[in-house]
Amino acid sequence: MTDETRRGNQAVKTIIKGVAAKTALLVAAGTVAFLGYTFFRGADQRWWFLPVSVLFGGILGLLNFRWLAIAVERVYLRQGATAGLSNLAAVIISVLKLSVIFIVLFVVIKTQFLNIFGLVAGLSFCFLAILWEGVVMMKYNLMNKEK
Repeated sequence: MTDETRRGNQAVKTIIKGVAAKTALLVAAGTVAFLGYTFFRGADQRWWFLPVSVLFGGILGLLNFRWLAIAVERVYLRQGATAGLSNLAAVIISVLKLSVIFIVLFVVIKTQFLNIFGLVAGLSFCFLAILWEGVVMMKYNLMNKEK
């Protein structure tokens, strides 16, 4: 393994850890905020409904991101992989991954076990964490480029 490959792998792992940490922070803050909102609004029998929805959505979003990272690492960054085979494997993995997520979301929404708005908020927190990590990495790279 070359030194450049090792640095690339380390950078990928750092990005994944950064996104996971930022997603956890955003989901925790969102869960606490929605928990406060439900108590401020007046706790009813299903006071947990909105905060658990946010938590579930965040976990599902982070799981989706992690699956994506594993797929990219195993399909595109594998030694000796041809372009055609890599693209076919990526399509199959993506379809399977999205099908599993769709089925989970369909069951959760159809049974009305979770709040749809909380679920979307939780999924959005993972997306915001990816953007946040991108801005942090861009700033880091720009500052190191100037030196």
